[in-house]
Amino acid sequence: MLGTFVLLIGHDGDFLDIAFEVASAFGTVGLSRGITGELDNGARAVIMVIMFFGRVGPLTLGFFLATRVASRVRYPEEQVDLG
Repeated sequence: MLGTFVLLIGHDGDFLDIAFEVASAFGTVGLSRGITGELDNGARAVIMVIMFFGRVGPLTLGFFLATRVASRVRYPEEQVDLG
């Protein structure tokens, strides 16, 4: 959403076109509605940053969720006598 907002401020274009460009950049799918050529260098840099976060972000999140963290809770050990 932040990328869409930044591009809407810097570029006079249709909201749907810009939102599509940002979603495509974050998903790194390579689709475009043809406005990338009309963007200035600052807006292109924003698109590149969004592409980078789209590529690295899900990998980092997956790695974070896949790692196991040792539990800080320890239960006391006791021998229970029955009978």
